[in-house]
Formats: sequence, structure tokens, C-alpha cells
Amino acid sequence: MNTPFQTPQTALGPNRRFWEFVLLFYAAWILRVVLLMPVDYGIETGWLRQCWSQGLRLSLWVLPVLAYLKRVEGVHPAAFLRLNTFPRGRALLFALGIMTGFLAFCAASAILLQGGGLHKLAVMTGADYAGLVFGMSIVAFAEELLFRGFIFQKLRERHSFQRANLMTALMFLAIHWPGWLYMQGPHWGLLSLSAAILVAGWVFGLMMELTRSLWPPILLHLLNNVLSGVLMG
Repeated sequence: MNTPFQTPQTALGPNRRFWEFVLLFYAAWILRVVLLMPVDYGIETGWLRQCWSQGLRLSLWVLPVLAYLKRVEGVHPAAFLRLNTFPRGRALLFALGIMTGFLAFCAASAILLQGGGLHKLAVMTGADYAGLVFGMSIVAFAEELLFRGFIFQKLRERHSFQRANLMTALMFLAIHWPGWLYMQGPHWGLLSLSAAILVAGWVFGLMMELTRSLWPPILLHLLNNVLSGVLMG
């Protein structure tokens, strides 16, 4: 049995089909941003825009992974992605400690360094909260399923934790750039934003490695996104 941070002794691992899948995903997501993002902006009704946007995300980030694992790898998707396991004992304590420390650091950074605050709470309605949590839940689930559940674990089959996690975090950062460039254009602020995403991706991978479950990184990702939406939105 492999312990955390050891390289698994297995003949399996990323192959050409895996990398082809990843490249096709990146190409599909770039096309989604370039060709379909204007459609998002054209939908004025908030809940309808959420359904459209998150439906596309699930279609591109989740369904292809499930199909690939089932048909190409021949494995049970939920088991491979560790959706059927939950942290217990020491792993749960580690997860709670990392989660608390990371969220406290993000909140302090947003308030002290980026001018964020809690003023948005005073103007948010119940519908605003529901919309924020719903949208961020889909984002967190889809992004963690693809990157920590699928990509990280495939890389982990042949690489050390440090290398697999760094590679996954860099790939996680790269998928954010098309949307940033489309919506904001190139600017120096993207460097600090990239650093934040890279650190977050690394922490999400650490959670996955320590707990052997996808749910802790999903939950941390969700809480981080909601916190950011409240403090910086």
C-alpha cells in the first residue's frame, strides 16, 4: 500500500490517449470561451445564464471524463475519481486543519492586500446567495473532478506527489487564461492572479493526496470561491 508522497509502483499511467484527451479538452474549452462567451453576456436573466453556463461546463469538464474512464480505461468512474470515499480519522483532521488555515489566509489577503471587505453582505439578497453557491458548487465540482480526480491521479501513477501536483497545478492555471484574456485582456494583474490560482491548485492537490478523497478539495474549492465572491465581488 502506498503512503502519501510516495510514487506508486505501477505500470499504468498517462499514455498517448490520456494526453490526446487533455489536449482536446483544452481546445474545446478555448473554443467555448471564444465562440460562446458572447452568448453568456447576451442572456439577461440570471438563473437562465447560470443554467446555460454551468450546463456547458458540465458537458465539457465532467461528462467526457466519465465516458473516458468507463470506455477507454475500463474502470468505474466514481471509484477512480474517489467520489465514493470520505476522509476519516487523522486524514479528516488534516483536511480540516488545511482548510481552516487556507481560508483564513485567503480572507486576510483579500482584506488586507486587495481591498476586499464584507460590505457586499449588506446588499446581497437570498437569491444572490443561492445563485452564488449554486454556480460555485458546479464550478468546484467540475474543476476538481477533472484536475484532481482525473488528471492529478493519472499523473500520480507514474510521478512523485510533488511533480504530479505541480504539473496539475500548472495545467489548472493554464485553463484559466483563455477566460481571463477574453474578459479582461492582458494586464499585469494577471500575474498576481496566476500566483493565487497556482497556490490554490497546489493546496487542492495536497488535500487530495492526504485524504484519498475528492470531496475535501471540492469543498475547499467551493468555500474559497464563495469567500472570494463575497469579499472581492
